[in-house]
Amino acid sequence: MKNMKQFVIYRIMAGILFFTCILTSELKAQADMDTTMMAGPIVADRPNQSDGATILAKGYFQMENGVSIEDIKPGFVYTYPSTLWKIGVSESFEFRVLTEYINITHEGLANIDGLLPVQVGFKTKLFNQNGIIPKAAAIGFLSLPGIASKQFQTTYFAPSMRLAFEHQVTNSFSVAYNVGAEWNGEDARPNFLYTFSLQADVFHGLGAYIEAYGDVPQQREDDFQHRLDGGLTYLVSDDVVVDVSGGIGLSDNAPERYVAVGLSYRFKM
Repeated sequence: MKNMKQFVIYRIMAGILFFTCILTSELKAQADMDTTMMAGPIVADRPNQSDGATILAKGYFQMENGVSIEDIKPGFVYTYPSTLWKIGVSESFEFRVLTEYINITHEGLANIDGLLPVQVGFKTKLFNQNGIIPKAAAIGFLSLPGIASKQFQTTYFAPSMRLAFEHQVTNSFSVAYNVGAEWNGEDARPNFLYTFSLQADVFHGLGAYIEAYGDVPQQREDDFQHRLDGGLTYLVSDDVVVDVSGGIGLSDNAPERYVAVGLSYRFKM
């Protein structure tokens, strides 16, 4: 059963990459070059865990899709897909919705699958980079307990918030980092999170990153989770970007490893 599930996920990953080729040719033919040049190339908040400080241009709709396999010892979590939906409301504010459908397998136990609680939120610009002061944005989400599959519904609304910072060191190298907190919808104890990502433009639309991230629980008796990931992105056109990434756990209780592929695209509404 596990092998069959992995086969299905690999087929989905291959389908996304194949779909990218078809979608790219259509978008290139239909793109409005003037508005695209004004908005600049697409900037996605995946595949790394660090959210960027860039706001989606006003009047644009953007989807960031990804599928992944995560080894959680002694089972797996399959996500197919995770989708971040964005609407550019103004030059300094975007509306966002996050949806994730997952399947959890454990050896000797029944599989669990369904929709995680839908999250609604925003990203708002704080300030631009000025010398050593980084570009910054504030991001907030609210997880809705009733809009989820029954097995994943939570007791309470669950907020999350983070500050996203970005520093362009050179034309081809930047540093991004986040700090924040999130709640699980079951108790009042937050988990504090951090990310630190080194990002480089390699050549002709190809980008690479390496990143450390994790969470720090409020209570000492709870375990820390520290992880490391890295990946590649490729800008197929100004409106389409694809990605591949993977990561490993650094602390004993962190998931052992994961691999993911993604496709992000946008269009003018």
